[in-house]
Parts: sequence; C-alpha cells; structure tokens
Amino acid sequence: YPPREPREVLSTKHLRVFRHQTHMLAPSVCCASLSLPSALTLSSAFTRDAVALGLPECLQLLSDRAQTAPGRALCLTPRLHETAAECRDAYSAVSEAFAVESSPPFPHELAIEDSLVAVSAGATLGPQDLLEIGQAVAALHTTACWAEPHRWERTPQLAALAINASPPPRLLKAFGDAFDRTSTGEVVLSSKAFPRLARRRVAAQSAARSTADKMRSLLTEPDFVAGLAEDRPPPRQRDGRWVVPVAVGSGQGRVGEEVARSRSGATAFVEPHRVGNLG
Repeated sequence: YPPREPREVLSTKHLRVFRHQTHMLAPSVCCASLSLPSALTLSSAFTRDAVALGLPECLQLLSDRAQTAPGRALCLTPRLHETAAECRDAYSAVSEAFAVESSPPFPHELAIEDSLVAVSAGATLGPQDLLEIGQAVAALHTTACWAEPHRWERTPQLAALAINASPPPRLLKAFGDAFDRTSTGEVVLSSKAFPRLARRRVAAQSAARSTADKMRSLLTEPDFVAGLAEDRPPPRQRDGRWVVPVAVGSGQGRVGEEVARSRSGATAFVEPHRVGNLG
C-alpha cells in the first residue's frame, strides 16, 4: 500500500513526474501492435526519459515505504502494461490504496523466499525457519480478516487481493499449534501438536535417565574405578556422551570407546561399553 499522505514522502517534483509519466509516457509504451524494431526503440527511449524524469528515485522512495520484502521488490521492478485498459485498471488499484483510511495490519516481512526455495530443493527446515513461515501465514490471515469488511466499500480490488491470499484454515491451524518455547526461549516443535514426536521425546528422556543412573552406578564399583585415571571421578559428558578418564596407553579400549583427549594428551575420555550399549 502506498503511504496515506504521499507528500510526506514524495516531493512536488516527484509527483509531477508521476503525472507526466502516467499521462504522457504510459499510453505510448502500452501499444502492443508495434513491430519488434519499433518496440525496442520505444523501450530504449522510455528508459532514457524515465531516468531523466527521476522515475528510479520515485520507485526507490515507494520501495522504502513498502511493508514487506516482496512489496519492496515489486516497487523497484514495475511491469509495463500492454494496453491502455490494463493501465487504467492498475491505476484504479492505486487510487483505492490512496483511499484507505488506515494501514492494514501486517506484522510480518514475508522474507521467507530462501526457506521456500530450500524446501523445494528437498532440504529440511529447523524449528526457527518453520516458525517464520508460520508467522507469515498468520500475517496473511490477519490481513484477509481486515480486508473482509472492505470488500464492497471503496477498496474492492485491494480487499479481493488480500482475501484471495488468505491461507487455508487447516494450514493456519497447523502452524498456529506447531510450536512451543522452552524455559530458555528456544523454539521447539510442540509435543501436543505432534503425538508421535511426544512419544519419542518421552522414550529419549527415559533412556537418558537410565544411562545417567547406570553411569553413577559404575562409578561406585571398585573394580571399574581402579582402572581409571582418577580415584573418584565425577560423572561427566563430552559431546553429549558419558565418559570416564583413562590414562592413555593403559588399555582404554577395554574400558570403552574413546571420545576425546585432554589438552596434554595424557588422558583419554572414554565412553564405557556398559553405558554405550544402552544407547
């Protein structure tokens, strides 16, 4: 949508440019029956005239006021219509935008093109990317709800565009219920919305508790602790795996699988076989 008060953004000079372009240049450019050489010559002449008239500056000013990333791109790359009737239709939509009494609610930038391209290429998106898409879907719905009462008023074309872009109710609900936040603010998929994921999380938490209990039990066995590099090592993890310190060269392979080494290289941190087998 253009700004409600154009003179706050566009100078008088730029407004004159728009009037001159729409009344003088557009009708001549819109002729679809030109031969190819004539069309190319006319296109070149229009480009020179548009630059001289400051059209790129006007488009940049409009782009700066656009509310979304796709909107900014459209402002910078306007399409030349083929007929005078198409021009009049396009201008009537602009007139509707100027008649809007209040800006529509649109709380999202819609900058999700990279995620959509990635999905089309077979990539798997993380929760944060999915949340961005969900917020974009919700924004389209919010704008459609705003537009519904205006369908038969002074802005029927703009209202129709917004309503036609409204997402299906099933998609809206799926994204609306799909996310939770942890106590640290991390975005995660909702266990309530995905029962299979909830079951897997319960199983993973149970396995983690069993592994931790087994690790603590091992560290109380004298025969096991006797082969370690420390007398009473505390339970510790490296790279998400439970490990114990074993002197390098003392047969750490018999204890378990080596995960990491100390800075000096004298101590190996080993995941015990009896713990690793639980995973």
